[in-house]
Amino acid sequence: MSKVKGRRVLVTRNLEDSETWAAILRDAGAIPVILPCLRVEDRRSAALTGRIVVELPRADWLVFTSRRGIESFTRLHPQLLPARVKVAAVGPATAAAARALLGRVDLVSEAGTAASLAEALAMRADVAGRSVILVLAENAPATIEDRLGHAGVRCVRLDVYHTVPAEPSDRKTKLSTLGVDAVLLASPSAVTGFVNQVELDADADIFTIGPSTTAAAHAADLEVKAQAESPSLEGLMEAM
Repeated sequence: MSKVKGRRVLVTRNLEDSETWAAILRDAGAIPVILPCLRVEDRRSAALTGRIVVELPRADWLVFTSRRGIESFTRLHPQLLPARVKVAAVGPATAAAARALLGRVDLVSEAGTAASLAEALAMRADVAGRSVILVLAENAPATIEDRLGHAGVRCVRLDVYHTVPAEPSDRKTKLSTLGVDAVLLASPSAVTGFVNQVELDADADIFTIGPSTTAAAHAADLEVKAQAESPSLEGLMEAM
């Protein structure tokens, strides 16, 4: 990761996650600048908790696409999982959270994308005709449920959290005052929050974490320097 050494990098995730990324960037020799462009909120309701109580005992798999989803799920349902329920996770970071908070993980998509996890699940002989709970963000696309639905899997979607972009500002921060030469965008919400808060009066290389974020950046008329090959900070650092 020596290519990031000495670079001033704008981190645009929610505050907690930005601080985690900043520490890793700092260890790699970069100079992180934190500007949270979104916040993450749990979705809490009696109806959502009730659905978990009803669906979990008859589920065969729990599918997670982010560490945040696991954290939100365990706050809604702090009890141990039924022994028969298997856990699938997108990428190593989500898998690590599953092991720490749920006690196990049975399938990991090393490619780290929802599409790759959906394909890995669909190809398993023990998934067809079974019941799968998808634990997602409210604004997550239907990538996994569409693929599994075509494979004859019964999918139950639980939107356990949502991301909220920073509101439009009448007094935007000038990019030139931040003094960064790279901007990391890790979600479509971060893209929206970034353009809502920042006046693009200077040049900086923009790096995106995956296709949906790249599409959102292009829709916002941002020029993307590169997209990470794997949807992670490490992938972004490689792209830099």
